[in-house]
Order: sequence, then structure tokens, then C-alpha cells
Amino acid sequence: MGPYLPLLRIDVEHGYYADGRCRGLRFVPAGTTAERLRRADTLVRTDGGTLLVHGPAEAIERLRADTDPDDGEAALDWLVHATDDDFACGTEDLADRPRELLWVAPAAPGALGADDATLVATPRALDAPEVTALLAPGDRWLPPFALLHLPLPSLPAHGPADNATAWPVQRRWPLAPRATVWKYCLFGDWPEPALAVVDLAGETEFSAPAPDRLDNGTPMLAIRSRVRLPLAQRSPRRFQLRSRPDGAGSPKVLIRRLPTAAAQLLARETIDGQPTIVSEIHVHR
Repeated sequence: MGPYLPLLRIDVEHGYYADGRCRGLRFVPAGTTAERLRRADTLVRTDGGTLLVHGPAEAIERLRADTDPDDGEAALDWLVHATDDDFACGTEDLADRPRELLWVAPAAPGALGADDATLVATPRALDAPEVTALLAPGDRWLPPFALLHLPLPSLPAHGPADNATAWPVQRRWPLAPRATVWKYCLFGDWPEPALAVVDLAGETEFSAPAPDRLDNGTPMLAIRSRVRLPLAQRSPRRFQLRSRPDGAGSPKVLIRRLPTAAAQLLARETIDGQPTIVSEIHVHR
């Protein structure tokens, strides 16, 4: 047996995290994947945001040969569980939980804008036959975030021994940060006239302050962004709280840099007749 070589690398990108790499993902082999990889003498390593498969140069040929026509499409499959505290709230999720999960696979051949290196995530019902075949009984009670499906025909036909420049096969799975309406909740006494949240970059507009209350009845002033804004571990956005005396003259800066939205402080409101996810940002005086 020759040296172990990198065969496959899947990087999960995430716009929420400061370095663009996902955190806390746990990859669990599904179906026949673990046994198939063992018979090909491969090693799998993960670090929460990257899946790496190493093996001898002939491992790909072994994987392709180790198929049963009665099993349908030969593929490598992993259940993907999310464990990071910020992941669920900080991720834009297309699936209708708990009835669906994300099916992550290469784009269909000829798909508009398809990129061979980029995996595509689409919602898939838990009772879809291709999903049911890969879930253990307990997975239906605690479904994974996603099911990563990599058909073997999507890999090069021959291993590194024939064409070392094509290896490792690199794939990326991009995840978007959740976008929410940012709601600044001003508590305490704010007698200044014409309060306003101002974006120093001039990109985002906010509503005028309006009286509001928390669920426990605590009064406050609420100022909401007029568009949804992406959450971020370290947001670059710079918002100020200002007051314009008598609505004229030079504005007075009350808070030079307002805090930005955190992933966990989410609420649901109806805005313009539509249910909307809101990030509450508490500001006290």
C-alpha cells in the first residue's frame, strides 16, 4: 500500500462567522458510507467546518468497484448535525423544520449558474424515499440539519496515481447568515427630541421611534430597520443614536456606536401584515 493522500476536501463557508468558516458541525456517515470507506482503506477527519478524506491512490477505484446495482446510485452520505450555540439563530435556513432538512449535493448537470466546486442545498422532506433510506429511527426524533450527498460519479474517474493535479477534489458548501429586522429597544428616560438611528455608511434607513412594550409590560421606545440586515459574529455596521433639537440645527450624537444584533436575541413580529423575525437590541439609560 502506498502513502495516504488527500482525496476529498469539503469546506463549509458561513457568512455569520468572522473568518467565514463554519463552526461546530458534526459529520456522521449514513447508510453504507462508513463501511464503504473502511473497505477502501480511507481515513476521515473533520474539524467542525471541514470534512477531509485521505486514502491510498487506489482508493477511488476501490470505491467505484465496491457498488451494488441493486442499491441504486453509489454515493457517500453524511448526516450533518449543528452543535455551535450561534448556528441555529445565525443561519438562514431554507428548510421547514421539523418536517424538512437540507439536502446538500452537487448541482444538477446543466443547471443555470452551476459551479462544479459548489454544493447546492435544497429543502427535502424527511419522508422522501432518498432521505428515509439514510436516516436511523432516532434521527426522525432529532433530525440533522442537513444530509450531505456526494455521488461517486461526481468524482474524477481515476485516483491520484493517474492524475495527481486533480486531487484532492475540493468542494464548498456556502451558508448564508440569517437576515433580520434590527429593533433597537430604548429603555429609560429619553426626553431628547427627534431621536433617530443613523447609519454612518448611509446604506440603511430606520423608522421613527414608536412606543412599545416587552412581553412583561416594560415600556420602551422601538426603532426598527426598514430592511432586513444580516447577522454577524463581528458586524462591521456602525450605527449612531442621534437627536436633532426642535427638528432643526446640527444633530447631537447621544450614542457614538450602537451595539449590533446578537444571534440569540430573536423575536417574531408582524410587520406590514407579514410575520417577521426581529433581532432585539436593548439599549438602557
